[in-house]
Amino acid sequence: MKKENTLSKFGFIIENFIWILISMIWYKNVLFRCIGSHTFLESKLILWGILLTSCIIGSFLEMKNIRNRVSVFFNLVLGYGIYTVLTYIQIRQTLIISSLSVVTVSSIICAFLIMCRKIKNRKRFRKILCRRTLHVAFVTQRLLGIGLTLIMALLGVNILFGSTIMKSTVNTATQTNLSEQSLANNIEIIALLQDDTWRSLSVQERLNVLQTVANVEQRYLGLSNELNVGATNLREDVMGYYSDNIHEIVVDIDSLLNDSSWEVLDTVCHEAYHSYQHRMVDAFNYADENSKSLKIFRKASYYANEFNNYISGEADFCKYYYQDCESDARDYAEDAVYNYYRRINEYLFGTGE
Repeated sequence: MKKENTLSKFGFIIENFIWILISMIWYKNVLFRCIGSHTFLESKLILWGILLTSCIIGSFLEMKNIRNRVSVFFNLVLGYGIYTVLTYIQIRQTLIISSLSVVTVSSIICAFLIMCRKIKNRKRFRKILCRRTLHVAFVTQRLLGIGLTLIMALLGVNILFGSTIMKSTVNTATQTNLSEQSLANNIEIIALLQDDTWRSLSVQERLNVLQTVANVEQRYLGLSNELNVGATNLREDVMGYYSDNIHEIVVDIDSLLNDSSWEVLDTVCHEAYHSYQHRMVDAFNYADENSKSLKIFRKASYYANEFNNYISGEADFCKYYYQDCESDARDYAEDAVYNYYRRINEYLFGTGE
C-alpha cells in the first residue's frame, strides 16, 4: 500500500482526539438520540465507547501508511455511523438496510478481487497474504464509512433544512378534497389506532395514520390551512408541538415508538387545535375595531395575548399549563380522542363502548 502520511504518529493520535471533541458538539445537536431504553448518560458512554473503539481500530490499520486527515474523518464517521444505525434502525429501516446492503456487496466484491490475485512469490506467501488481509480490512472500512456518511447526511439534511427527520407519505388535505376528509370516509385507516393493531405498525405507517387524523381534524375544525405531520427528536418532556409558520404538527419520535396510540392521538388533536386557535386570532386581528368586543372574539383576544407572550413549559411549567390556549387544547383533545375511539369501536365491534 502506497504511503500517504501527512501527520506524525503523535500528531495523528492527537488529530483523532481533537476531532472527536469538535464533532461531538455537532452530532449531539443534530443526530444524537438515546439507545432504546438506555438513559442519556448510558447512551453517551456507549457513543464514546464506539467512537474510541473505531479510532483505535482505524489507527491500527492506518498508522503505518495512511496517517492523514482523511483517515481521521473515516475513523470518526465509522464510530458515529455505527451509533446512528443502532438508534435509527427502527425509524429509517429502508434507508439503513439498503445502504448497508450495497456496502456489504461492494466489500465482498473488493475482497474477492484483492484476495484472489495469484501470489507468485511463494517464499513471501504469508507476508503477502497478511498484507492483502489488511488491505481488505482497509477497503471495507472505507466503503462502510462512505455508506454510513450517506445515511447520516440524509438524516442530517432533513433536520438542518427541514424541521423533522420523518414526514408522512400521505398527502395533506386540500380545499378541493377537504369534503372527503371525514372520519367516516377514513375509518379503515383510523381504526389502525386500535392498540393491538397500532403496536404492529411500522413507524412510517403510524405517521401516515396520524396524517390522516390531521386531515380529518382540518375538515372538522374548518381550517383554511393544511396540517403537515412529521416526527423528530424532541426534549424528554415534550411529546409534540405545532409550528404555525409552516402549518406543521411535529411528534416526538420516542413517543411515536413507545407511547400508546391514545397518547399520540391526543398529541395530534391537541396540536391541531392550536392551529384552529391561530386562525381565530387571525380573524380577530382582521376584524374592525367595533367588532373586536363581540363575545365571539373573547377567546381569540386571550389567545392573541398568550401567543405574543407565550410561556413554555421549560420556562415555567405551572404558568404554561394554565394558559388558556393550552387548557382549551387539552380539553378539545380529550373529547376528540374519546370520539375517535368511540367510532373505532362502532366500526370494529358494533359498539361505542
